[in-house]
Amino acid sequence: MRPPLVLTVSASDSDGAAGIQADLKTFSALGVYGASAVSMVCAVNTQGLRGTHYLPGDVVRSQIDAVAEDLMLDATKIGALGSAAVVEAVAAAVRAHRERLGWILLDSVMIGTDGAPLISSEGARALRTALLPHVDMLTSNMVEAAQLLGVAPATTIDGMREQALALQALGPTIVLITGGRLVGDDAVDVLVHPGGTDLLRAERVPGRHVRGAGATLSAAITAQMARIREFDRAGELDEIGEKGVDDDVVTIVASAREFLASAIENAEDWEVSRTNGQAFGPVNHLITLDRA
Repeated sequence: MRPPLVLTVSASDSDGAAGIQADLKTFSALGVYGASAVSMVCAVNTQGLRGTHYLPGDVVRSQIDAVAEDLMLDATKIGALGSAAVVEAVAAAVRAHRERLGWILLDSVMIGTDGAPLISSEGARALRTALLPHVDMLTSNMVEAAQLLGVAPATTIDGMREQALALQALGPTIVLITGGRLVGDDAVDVLVHPGGTDLLRAERVPGRHVRGAGATLSAAITAQMARIREFDRAGELDEIGEKGVDDDVVTIVASAREFLASAIENAEDWEVSRTNGQAFGPVNHLITLDRA
């Protein structure tokens, strides 16, 4: 007997809103045990990024090795990596431990909520060439998707679909491009998978408590996929990647979007910053706790 196990490889964010901190809180909220490998350390708060401190590639690799050699992982989420050296180290670890890391999601974190760059240009190229071909799913916002492809950001849903298909052709079976930057009352995400393309629509949730939204969404998807694999171990579902995967993926992504929307909505009245209302606050990962 064990819980679903997920490894997150990402940045440590000092204010707890994004990165590994958001991942681990999301995992716990969804009933998944989380392990971690820190890729870089970000001095950051709701006002913005103060500094980024990259770790050596071998330090990041050693953390992944330690977890993969011991824990029975169902899934792995890869987030902000920062430098080309770290991307290459993580890609090498993925190749070495591919069967032990389980189902792998790459969240191509390149830009912070405040617009600060979170990866070097060399790191972005390494993401595309060294890591993208070896993951099962990619999640990107519109700017990150365009940067991976070396093109201008899409301005329409059709453009998002074209870029999602182009990214799928580079390796990942599933690609999700989030359309939060499109103008409109609804938030529209484009999901491409082996069964085709789905447009996921939901009413846009207003507010400035959106720091860590991308990390939370991708962590929720990874956690739900790990739970699916847990059922599969018990012989109750088809193997991920085989019959039934399309329905599972659409349902999982829709569920993760609902979790994120609720986390944003339920952070609306939070006052965590000394300058509340003047910056981007965190989402509320505590929404599943029993407060009775």
